Amino acid sequence: MSGPKRTAPQAHAAALLLMLCASAPGLAADTSPAKPDSTTFAPYSLRTDWTLDRDALEAAGIRRPSRLAYDSDGNLLVLDTETRRVVKLDPRGRVLYEVGGYGQDETSLELPVDIAVDRDQTLLVLDRGRGALVAFDRAGRFLGQRLFQGAAAEDSRSAGARILLDRFGKLSLLSVRARDLIPVDDRLQPIRATRTLIPEDSLLTPVAVAASPQGEIWVYDATRVMLLRFAQSGRLRFTAHLGSSVPPVSLPDLAVDQAGYLYAANQAGQSVEVFSEGIVGFARTLRVLGGDRIPWRPAALAIGPHRQIAVADPDRPEIQVLTPGPRP
Repeated sequence: MSGPKRTAPQAHAAALLLMLCASAPGLAADTSPAKPDSTTFAPYSLRTDWTLDRDALEAAGIRRPSRLAYDSDGNLLVLDTETRRVVKLDPRGRVLYEVGGYGQDETSLELPVDIAVDRDQTLLVLDRGRGALVAFDRAGRFLGQRLFQGAAAEDSRSAGARILLDRFGKLSLLSVRARDLIPVDDRLQPIRATRTLIPEDSLLTPVAVAASPQGEIWVYDATRVMLLRFAQSGRLRFTAHLGSSVPPVSLPDLAVDQAGYLYAANQAGQSVEVFSEGIVGFARTLRVLGGDRIPWRPAALAIGPHRQIAVADPDRPEIQVLTPGPRP
């Protein structure tokens, strides 16, 4: 099933993707720091706002929620890798639109693996099968697709590829093959001829990445079971070794809120963890999910404009939307 098709007045829309990065300064990521106010507090606990269980997801046509992203209106976009679609849900879980799906036309998706939303509410989909970035507007209308170029072409097709929009709206490709974060220009050509994240041996298997409001980059290295923080320049500034942690740690997804707290979906520990900007001490567990009898393994996580946290278990399948609260 394919997404919304172009109409005659939108005949020029496919060309828009070719200019996505041309609007200075680059792609406009919705990551500008929020001004401190009376509602800003350390996230000591999480409570469930609403849940989409298996039945609710099936009613929405979602079978395997594998990646999540929020737009600035608080709508949740869900990448379903089984049906190759992205479904947009309103803040109460009602379907607003769906795009992609199986097919051979340009609006279909071959092997979608990651999504991001920019400040203009443009949905960007990394289609690993085509080695391409596919764009849809805020109403789900197809804008166009562009293939990654140069060395990024192979990296975009490699297992574990992810995309990142930083606070400046710059698009980068996280590559397990290259063990690096590769910034690309408006032609999806690598900007740098040298490494971005240094030193070269700092990463072995980068599987998740997130950008802070201050422009720093967080990366989780699955082989070393380690969190690393890099400066905007790409130089390593801090590492946290989590391999001996109890409960165990496996972090398939990361997100940073506007206050600078790093959230992690801990698949092995069946929990959501939070880290301070400097990781003073070990992670504070915000919420324990599942258990021995009913395992709940979060693999996707996103933070909305009101600090709501969406977390998904693709295998269950289920999505929970949580809200942070102050210390009891």
